[in-house]
Amino acid sequence: MITVGNLNLDTDFEYRVIREEDNDIDLFVDLNYRSLDIDNNGSDLFGSRIQFPFVRSIILRLNKNTHDMTVHLMRDIDLFSAFANFEVNYEGSVINIKNNFEKVSMFKSNI
Repeated sequence: MITVGNLNLDTDFEYRVIREEDNDIDLFVDLNYRSLDIDNNGSDLFGSRIQFPFVRSIILRLNKNTHDMTVHLMRDIDLFSAFANFEVNYEGSVINIKNNFEKVSMFKSNI
């Protein structure tokens, strides 16, 4: 597990900081065109997970002053190729991005 800003991240994938200005940090996580399952962690928004096929990478955009981040799902290496994004509050949590054979599981767990 690593800590970037105030984000605790546990990932099986290569990542790098692609932008750091003032209080903002952008992390690039390379998924190499795998399917991405987002686990609902008990939320009643959807059944058990939502799946995005063929995701090239994820960009995690976070602010060091809050515990909120925007997750951008990228179709290509181009930074303008986002096809979906959503916000996550990760206070008191670890964001997990794990290799699960041919797919990737992303979920939030308690510290």
